Amino acid sequence: MIAYRNKNTAIHKLSPVPKLAWVAGIVVLSLLFDSPLYLALLFLVTLPIVAAAQVWREWASYLKLALFLGALVIVINSLINYHGAHVLVEAPFTVPGLGRPQVTLEAIISGIGNSLRLLATISAFSILTLTIHPDDLMQVLVKLKLPYKSVLVTSISTRFVPVLAADAARIVEVQQSRGLELGGGGLRQRIRNRTAVIIPLLANSLDRSVQVAEAMEARAFGSGRPRSNFKALEMLPLDVAALCMALAALGLGVLIRVLGQGAFRYFPAAGGPALDATAVYMLLGLLLLLASVWPVALLKRKLQLD
Repeated sequence: MIAYRNKNTAIHKLSPVPKLAWVAGIVVLSLLFDSPLYLALLFLVTLPIVAAAQVWREWASYLKLALFLGALVIVINSLINYHGAHVLVEAPFTVPGLGRPQVTLEAIISGIGNSLRLLATISAFSILTLTIHPDDLMQVLVKLKLPYKSVLVTSISTRFVPVLAADAARIVEVQQSRGLELGGGGLRQRIRNRTAVIIPLLANSLDRSVQVAEAMEARAFGSGRPRSNFKALEMLPLDVAALCMALAALGLGVLIRVLGQGAFRYFPAAGGPALDATAVYMLLGLLLLLASVWPVALLKRKLQLD
């Protein structure tokens, strides 16, 4: 299950505002930095948050997708990007308009850098999905003056993804219990067998959409009256502290990039600026600010229990 589940951990109890700012900081910094070292550290700093939230199993589902996409990026980049000074493999033929295909070390390193950026981004968004209730996330986005209807459609669509996956698994089990072999026969037969799953799944989805529309109509959605919230978002002092640390991490990351650190040149020869003492201290400060969300959340949880 890759949907939100309230596991009553310190990360789950933290306000969604600092968590959203933290995820946004990871994503923005992963776009700013080009160095594989910086990108790898951004990915690694998400692991303590995953551990504190106790969502390893759900997070692993996202990681499998990220690893597959990352490997695909490395392979495609190595095959179509002929730039680089160090040629590892060169084809004995030429392609019209493209020249002689070759695999270079720099193309592989470039693919690894992009894969690390993808890993950090997907890991951060998985934390967002697994630790923030969709209603709370929608309320925060509305507070940020985003269009309410667009936020609502996005929230409903996101919540329907795991429901559709569960429905599909249940329908497959029912059809298999009736003797249907989804993987047997030729290609045409397998496609025909899949219709026994797709048609009930589509019917269930349409019924559920009608039910959601009726529920929204019963609650006078779109009447134009001021909307109220069942649960108001509260920002306690420790939530504000976590938000300030997330914003400080983002600001420090931007400063690091402005000073020339975190950059990396992939072509024609891979290389980047050397890490001096100042760069190391700033990088450690950035990592500490990003990781500080965990102890702040633990402190808030302890004070609430006391």
